[in-house]
Amino acid sequence: MCFYCALGVGFSSILVGCGEPEEPDRMSETTPAAEPMRAEPVAGAMYRTELSFVGHGAEPSLLHLRFDNRTDSAAIHLRYRGWFGGGEWREILDQADSLPVPRAAWRILPTGPVRIMAGEGGEPSSVILQLSEGSLRLDSRGAIGSWNSRTGQRESLRLAELQDESGAATGLLLARQTARRIDDPPAGGPGQYFMVTDTAGNGLLIMRDGISPDAPVTVWTWFDEMEAEWDNALILALAAADDSPGRWSFELPEAGLLAEIRGVAPALIDTADTRGGFSVFRVEAALVLEGQSWTMRGIGAQEQILE
Repeated sequence: MCFYCALGVGFSSILVGCGEPEEPDRMSETTPAAEPMRAEPVAGAMYRTELSFVGHGAEPSLLHLRFDNRTDSAAIHLRYRGWFGGGEWREILDQADSLPVPRAAWRILPTGPVRIMAGEGGEPSSVILQLSEGSLRLDSRGAIGSWNSRTGQRESLRLAELQDESGAATGLLLARQTARRIDDPPAGGPGQYFMVTDTAGNGLLIMRDGISPDAPVTVWTWFDEMEAEWDNALILALAAADDSPGRWSFELPEAGLLAEIRGVAPALIDTADTRGGFSVFRVEAALVLEGQSWTMRGIGAQEQILE
């Protein structure tokens, strides 16, 4: 039996007690934590949609997009930014605009090079960027799971495809939506997540509510086309080289999965938001399961609270 088949069988036996994979139509449901997104827009609010894509290649394509909508009494002010990650992080989008306040102020709005196709519930099903070097298109290809974070964010994990002038790459897409008053600090502490994939189409998403050793950790696995959520994971920061974004040990005891995650320089560090910045970086994860080892690659991100 091939290694990845054995991997899927091993996880399948564990998943029997974890329930069935989430149905795709769950993505369109409106849950209590998502209600601020659906309410009438109010002045002095900030709505953010964050999209991160990781391809399945040996050197995966990485894309990080942030769409900020800020409202006042007269208009909605857009700041849409995006970066493509390879050996270096390259800015591909920086668009600012002011428009009349729409009814659904939380949605990504068409402006400049940005075009949007919305699915059920208004979530973006496709994001199209008309760039000087050609068109870049990010398509959602189906839901893996969706949830509300402990800090009130609406989050989802999807199958996706990224297309540009050179071709198409399949992978995983993490979507995060938040709404808050502009005067309020971001909810919770400086959160952190890692999303990695391999060439067989498997994926791992690790999300932390903070960076302290006792911060809650939640994990989603996508192995052999089966999704599961885990809440008993352990993650610990390790010593790292001075130029590295970081290094972490990871353990999922119930599944017997171990990993070491290493951040790869250079990191993208952004402090444009005076209340809080963020950093994004490439990561490599060396995993071990049932005596077998393999590597996943992808993206790491960390929010930063600015003084």
